[in-house]
Amino acid sequence: MPLETGSLAKTMVGAAEGAFAGSWQNIKDYTVPELEKIASTIVSIEANVAAGNYTEDVAKLILRMQLRATQSVIVATTGLLLLHVEQALNQILSAIAGVVNKALGFPLLAGI
Repeated sequence: MPLETGSLAKTMVGAAEGAFAGSWQNIKDYTVPELEKIASTIVSIEANVAAGNYTEDVAKLILRMQLRATQSVIVATTGLLLLHVEQALNQILSAIAGVVNKALGFPLLAGI
């Protein structure tokens, strides 16, 4: 079954509430749209991998680019430290890693 943006985003937002404990209310308006972009990117990666358009290396590169963009937006709009944001994103992505990696057939979300 193909990955679905809304389902991935919902899981990620739930994980974000815990990952950004203490600051979630202050940053959720900026963070939720960014998590939705990550989910959309992952769904696009899945479709392109299935179509033979992306190799595993290209898929990982595209995800890394989206994650860096997300980190920059969250840091710039909230004043949080980059390390805190990176740790939180890793925790958020671990919430969807199993389903994403299984759907793609390779560990896109391993060791991020």
